Amino acid sequence: MQVIKSHSNRFKLVVLDANFYWTEQMFSAYSEFADILLLRPVDFRTFKQRYGGYFIDLQPQLISPGVWEQRICCPPGWLFHTWPLTRRFLTYLIRQFQGKNRLIFVFNYPYYYSLVNDLKSHSIYYSMDDYCNYWPGRELQTQTIEKLAIDHADLTLCVAEYRANLFKQESPTRVDRIVHIPHGCSPNFMVDKPLTQPNPLPDRLKDHSHPIIGYVGALNYRFDFHYLVEVAEQLADVTIILGGQLPQPSDGTKEWWEDVKKAQNLPNIHFIDTVPHHLVGEYLQSFDVLLMPYSQCEFNLNACPMKLWDYMSISLPIVANNVIPEVNQWSHLVLISTDPAHFAANVRFALANPNWKSPERLATARAHTWQKQAQKLHHLLEEKGWLAPQAN
Repeated sequence: MQVIKSHSNRFKLVVLDANFYWTEQMFSAYSEFADILLLRPVDFRTFKQRYGGYFIDLQPQLISPGVWEQRICCPPGWLFHTWPLTRRFLTYLIRQFQGKNRLIFVFNYPYYYSLVNDLKSHSIYYSMDDYCNYWPGRELQTQTIEKLAIDHADLTLCVAEYRANLFKQESPTRVDRIVHIPHGCSPNFMVDKPLTQPNPLPDRLKDHSHPIIGYVGALNYRFDFHYLVEVAEQLADVTIILGGQLPQPSDGTKEWWEDVKKAQNLPNIHFIDTVPHHLVGEYLQSFDVLLMPYSQCEFNLNACPMKLWDYMSISLPIVANNVIPEVNQWSHLVLISTDPAHFAANVRFALANPNWKSPERLATARAHTWQKQAQKLHHLLEEKGWLAPQAN
């Protein structure tokens, strides 16, 4: 296998794994400082759907300056039943990429922690979610393994402050090694200057009339349809647009699905199905107000919603309920609501004050791009002495 050559003062950073959009964005942005390898191990069924076949990239594939990826088609049970073999293979790939360079190993599932001892490098546990619900039947095991991951990693990086604080309480001896750096903003959605009014509606929405309040994203159990129905009933003169894959009965409980049907029957709520990712910015920029009505669940409690940062980069008013701690931190820029009546009142305020805090939101977004977040990580690693030149 070809060893990737790097400039003498650069090191290698390997991410296991980079199958989430935000993981790829965060560490691809770090290519300003290091050569990056994004490892993408995927179960064979998903792999075939995603890539059209079964194969393994035996060599890293260059996808942008300083960033490589390796796609790996994995057999059934690769993370648990055949993990000893998978672990050795992944270690081999990482060492081949590393060559003779210094290495930082980033892992985003707690079960990957066992590679830390194999690689004998600096390591970062990148915690994005509460993983206890990822593998049904393994909740207690995952909780135990996550504690081991935090103990073994040189640094635990949390995208949500709530999760970082929880880890600090559970692992008091690791407090100085647990850090919060939230997700970043995508430059693709960011406006050049604060919007004083919405942009023209996309052709697909031409038949809808202003005022329009909208949401584009996941419409599953994390979205509170019961809450939205109560809001919509108080805003009968306001058009509500919901973009995203149409909900399925399996997405939530029976009660949740009944609230979905109530929303579908309201005349001022309009489901427009999936919006292509490259058009999301265009849709968001055409709304008067951007919505974040999330449900109370463990996922949202530990989340750093990408929606928050997508919305910040649009600059238009944002109205949210108060269930996500990461969103509540920005109450000086987001209209946080305590109940549906308060939410509806905040929408009325936003419609009457379309320029409220728009410059501040855009300035905040510009300070939280993926590149800026990667720079924050770099400064942190410099402070820890990880990047000091090695003695000859």
